[in-house]
Amino acid sequence: MSADGAPESAPRVRRLLRQRVEYLRAALAPERPLRIVDVGANPINTPDYDALLEMGGCEVWGFEPEDKAFAELEANPRPGAHYINKAVGAPGKGTFHNHPQNGLGSLYPVRKESVAFLGHPGWHRDDVETAEIDLVALDDLDDLPRPDLLKIDIQGGELDVIRNAREKLSQAVCVIPEVRFYRMYEGEPLWGKLDVELHDQGFVLHKLLFSKPTMIANSQAGRLKGKAVRGQLIDGDAVYIRNPEVPQDWSDEQLKQLAIAAAGVFSSFDLAVFCLDRLSDRGAIGPDVAAGFVDLLPGWVKNT
Repeated sequence: MSADGAPESAPRVRRLLRQRVEYLRAALAPERPLRIVDVGANPINTPDYDALLEMGGCEVWGFEPEDKAFAELEANPRPGAHYINKAVGAPGKGTFHNHPQNGLGSLYPVRKESVAFLGHPGWHRDDVETAEIDLVALDDLDDLPRPDLLKIDIQGGELDVIRNAREKLSQAVCVIPEVRFYRMYEGEPLWGKLDVELHDQGFVLHKLLFSKPTMIANSQAGRLKGKAVRGQLIDGDAVYIRNPEVPQDWSDEQLKQLAIAAAGVFSSFDLAVFCLDRLSDRGAIGPDVAAGFVDLLPGWVKNT
């Protein structure tokens, strides 16, 4: 959004993001690029870290079990991106429901009654093919480095990933899971259980990147605008960060990486400045770095 309230063009937004992140990386001099593990790296959507990856500001390990989606990732290699054709979760055997609609494949079957209520009865299919697959725990992958940021979007399996990644997440500063508000799949855990597990591992909810509502099926649906009348929340992406009330327990490197993630992945400018302030308090960076970062923010977020 520009100073006059008009939306910023996508190229300009990307250019300004690049300027902010380049400034931070130069001022902070982190030991390495931000490490991101992306579980469910299906290229159906552009990831929020895409601009950061493009500029060499992060390294990504993307897990994608669906062969077609994995082939698309492999066909478009990116510097700094490593793709692994494995399913992540609780280690052992699992049944994958290979839904024909891209993005709906899951370890859980679509629940007929739920999607009918949500106005999407076609999401339930009786002809969905299933396959037995091997699931791996992140904690069991010795060659996988500890991430700074874990992103998960696997249609209901997020809790199993997090429960079986306690060692890998022990130094992480951010987790971005898809969270379900209304059950879509048979037996899938809802947001509450995910929230409890993340709090037990030392993370707190920071923000919702987005939430997705839908119109409930009703007799007047044909007369109602679907974009205007959407009363039922389905899901969204949440950002969890390591407990910010005890920054004394964080290393300088954790503060640096969280500042870069906040500025370059999920646009939390106040959190980025918080990290810069703590680094300044420690004498790890100069006292003017935070002000220099704010100078680079778009005009619509600043007091004139």
